Amino acid sequence: MSEETGGAPFRVPAEFVRYAVALEPAEVACGYVSGWVSAKDAVRLAFLRRCDLRELAGEFDGIAALDPSAPELGVLCRRLADGCADAGRVWAHLAVSWACSRPDGQRDRLLGRLGAGVVRPVLDFDGGVPRPSAAGRAEFLVGRAASGRGMNWRSGSALLGTDRPEEVDAAFDRGEDLVGVAVIGLALQHPDAEAVLPRVARALGSADEGLRHQARVALAHVARLHGTVDRRCLELLRSHPRGNEADDDLWAYVPHRLLPWWLWRHHLRERLAWHLRERWRG
Repeated sequence: MSEETGGAPFRVPAEFVRYAVALEPAEVACGYVSGWVSAKDAVRLAFLRRCDLRELAGEFDGIAALDPSAPELGVLCRRLADGCADAGRVWAHLAVSWACSRPDGQRDRLLGRLGAGVVRPVLDFDGGVPRPSAAGRAEFLVGRAASGRGMNWRSGSALLGTDRPEEVDAAFDRGEDLVGVAVIGLALQHPDAEAVLPRVARALGSADEGLRHQARVALAHVARLHGTVDRRCLELLRSHPRGNEADDDLWAYVPHRLLPWWLWRHHLRERLAWHLRERWRG
């Protein structure tokens, strides 16, 4: 049988899991065996973690290499899950987090399906509104990012796949040499510009010219993919040399009414110079 059902009361989508935690192999396996994720999503999560870690991927390789319909997937996942009695804790955190992200009525139904024994240890309240425990996020995402366990920080290829902002924050704090590559990766991979732009701003304000250049490339990607920018990035970009990648893509992809006067002046001057050259040649 290729598809384990386990005892989970509902499934947690892989696209939610990938941003919420940095999973270990036994945790992916436990999620599948327990029924929190489908076979397809278990293989996808393992593949994404394999991309995070590259040559350090270890047992993620074994899961990612299997077809979701292969009987070997269940065998491998049961073996990995049996080897880590603590692997289920992350799924309690993820299940509550997923439930709390839903609209009120659906949220309450999902929390009710989980039961008090699962919900109470991993639920906080903010003004009476249920929230997933901050301790779970600190342990399963921020703590793993801070220790460097979330990504392979020696692989530029892996870092271009970065999609968790907390990984980039932790890399800045640790002083990682390739943090600029990760900022570019975040700009390419993360679907929410509001999560990307503060990390781009941190790099734009660096004293390291190499990192400043990578920040401009990242900002250009945000402009091209999302058509937006924030005030802080514009303030920092003003001190950079004009005519850079970010200048051009901001002008090309962001509504001009959102752009500052100094960028207007630069591009209008460039356009006037171009028209004069063309007229001279004509």
